[in-house]
Formats: sequence, C-alpha cells, structure tokens
Amino acid sequence: QKKELESGTAYKFRIAAINCLGTSDYSEVSAFKTCVPGYPGAPVSIRISKNADGAHLSWEAPTNTSGTISEYSVYLAVRSDGPASLNSQQSGQLLSPVVHSVHLSFIRVYIGTNAFCLVNNGLVSRAYIDQSAKPAIIFRIAAKNEKGYGPATQVRWLQG
Repeated sequence: QKKELESGTAYKFRIAAINCLGTSDYSEVSAFKTCVPGYPGAPVSIRISKNADGAHLSWEAPTNTSGTISEYSVYLAVRSDGPASLNSQQSGQLLSPVVHSVHLSFIRVYIGTNAFCLVNNGLVSRAYIDQSAKPAIIFRIAAKNEKGYGPATQVRWLQG
C-alpha cells in the first residue's frame, strides 16, 4: 500500500517481495523517522543593474530549498551614525571623548514571492557606500520556507 510520508514522523514497517513465484515472508519490523525540513539555503546567481527608477535585482532560488520557498526578503545597508564606544576610567575620573564610527543597519526594501525586485532611487540614495575595497552598495537577500528564513547572500554592487 502506497502512503504519503509526513515530515518528522516515526514509522514502523515490514517488507515482503512479490514476484511470479509468489510472496516472500515479511521481514522483521524496522523503524524509521522522517526528517523535519530545515531552513532554505541562500539565494544564488544575484544580478544587479541600474535603470532610470533605481536598482533592479534578480536572483535564483537556493540550491537547497528544504521545501517550498514562500517569500524572499531583500535588505539594503544604510549608514547608522552613533557612538562606537565610551571609555570610562576608574570612578572619579572623567570620561574620555565619544568616538564616532559608522555602524551598518540593514533595512528591508522588498518582501515578496518574486525572485526579482526594484529598489527605487529614493532608497538607493540612503545606502551606505562601503569603501573597504572599491566603493559599493551592500544588499542581502534571504529566502523563507515553512521553517523560516535561511541565511542571506550578501552582495556588493560596485559604484563608479
């Protein structure tokens, strides 16, 4: 009898062979538990192009989806200025000056089922320009299945 197996369920079964000579004896009882689907992998083959309205991003589903992809999210790195540290000496001494540095924050610029999106110029203008190598805008793209979001693919869109 054929039966659909359910995720995360324990089954017991016996097996018998059937051929032109008849049916064999049944095997001893065996047990097996099906796996619970995991999180999806990261989206692959990211492509970014500029058009008059902003940045057009497209990608392909993760190699390992662990089920059906229900949505994607795209995030854009933006500048978040603030105090990096505030050193204090032992009590009774003054605090050293606040050191400012750039902290990255990521804002979601797309959520949906399509494997592409347009990030409009208004949002692109808020992007943090990473200067660690060649100037670039940073995007992250993640896929979601029934278990939740998997890891994001981070991509640098070179500027200039």
